[in-house]
Amino acid sequence: MDDFDSRSKLILREDFNKLQNFKICVIGLGGVGSIVPISLARSGFKNFLLIDKDKVDISNLNRQIAYSKEDLNRYKTSALKDHLLKLREDLSINTKEVEINLDTNLEFLDSYDYVIDCIDSINGKKAIIKYCLNKNINVISSLGMGNRLDPSKVEVTKLNKTTSDPLARKLRYELKKDNVDISKVVVSFSSEKPIINNKVIGSMIFVPNASGLLISSYVLRQLLAYKGD
Repeated sequence: MDDFDSRSKLILREDFNKLQNFKICVIGLGGVGSIVPISLARSGFKNFLLIDKDKVDISNLNRQIAYSKEDLNRYKTSALKDHLLKLREDLSINTKEVEINLDTNLEFLDSYDYVIDCIDSINGKKAIIKYCLNKNINVISSLGMGNRLDPSKVEVTKLNKTTSDPLARKLRYELKKDNVDISKVVVSFSSEKPIINNKVIGSMIFVPNASGLLISSYVLRQLLAYKGD
């Protein structure tokens, strides 16, 4: 380990070295997804594909800690890539400014060790999950984190174990229609009931970032096959 990683001694040196070779794809760089590559890069991962079609908006800055006012109107992919390379220069980062939907060709995911889905679109999530399950690609999806304030209610579970989440309910329904075994779908999920229910979804920094950090920890532990997961 170099000086940057000198405090990362919770992980054995041989395991830490493995992290540098894993390839991670993060789809959706908003409240949840923007913190995932940051936390993984700080933890020893070096190879990323970042996907998002959106540009940084002023309304993002209350919770998406990867961005600042200097990033306004830039693609989130480019802004986050620059942030990561300022953090450490030895990263390999590819980017795509595309929207994932049912018609998207997802063959580019075949070379990745873990796919992290942080988008809001049901059809996009459905496409990613089905493709990854069919190709035996590790995948985890973040569910609804808006309209919530309690980060302690976020957990990693299976889609069939989720409750009180409208996004989870819709995703369960759509996947069941296509005969997908939802007990095999790993998700980050908040058991907190939404504080408000309306078309405008409110979101603050606490819950989305808790989901992103939990996903990052889970991915690291899964790839290193640490006991307890």
